[in-house]
Amino acid sequence: MTDDKAERDVGRAAAMTESGTGPDDETAWDPQVERWRYPDGDFVLPPTLRCLPQPWDEFDWTRIAGLPRTDERVAQARRVLSALLDDREPAPRVPQPPSPGLLWQVWEQFHEALSQRVPRLSHVTWADVDALASEWRDPERAYPLQRHVGRHVDVAMLALIPRLRDDVADSVFHWLTLDTDPGRFADWAVSLAERCVIEDIGADSAIELLGAMGGAESRAALERLAVKPDGPATWDNAEAAQSMLFELGTEGMDS
Repeated sequence: MTDDKAERDVGRAAAMTESGTGPDDETAWDPQVERWRYPDGDFVLPPTLRCLPQPWDEFDWTRIAGLPRTDERVAQARRVLSALLDDREPAPRVPQPPSPGLLWQVWEQFHEALSQRVPRLSHVTWADVDALASEWRDPERAYPLQRHVGRHVDVAMLALIPRLRDDVADSVFHWLTLDTDPGRFADWAVSLAERCVIEDIGADSAIELLGAMGGAESRAALERLAVKPDGPATWDNAEAAQSMLFELGTEGMDS
């Protein structure tokens, strides 16, 4: 989070919980997340996110948006999506903090502060994390929820993994959608987009691409995704697929 007002609001609300009023107080919450390790080093992120080709491994949309849509770059984007979907590491389940859920915002503050120190976030190590966490535990410099993050930094980093997976997939689909003829990717992108919606990875942008591609295959994928309550996608993603089908139908009537 980079918005100053939002940060002040979180800090003000967090300060109100400093005394700890009960078991649901976020400052007293124990997420019970243990630190994980990889055999190839002190890295925080799983190999799939560390081994993405540049600039996809920098999680920087401003760089990705300007990439030319050459055959080489398109093939690279396809490999990125396939790698995310074929990752054998299970998607991490992030514990849900107690109400009002301010910790989600403070975790994002920590991620942002970390990215300012480690520009290539894919290479962030536990040593980097612990150095920042030690500052956030300082009662003279940090407010209560920041100190909580400093004490339970593992869960904050756990929350970063699905967020980055989602951001990478989102950037790929958005980049493809901006092509002058996204339908030319349909022979491979329809199936990957459908899988990503089902796995809830970059789902909104995947549905956007399915709508932009047009054609019978992408419409059929949207129709499968729109089934609820017992369809393949989550309720929210099925709603989004239904909305896209409605938009496509409206555009057809307008034309």
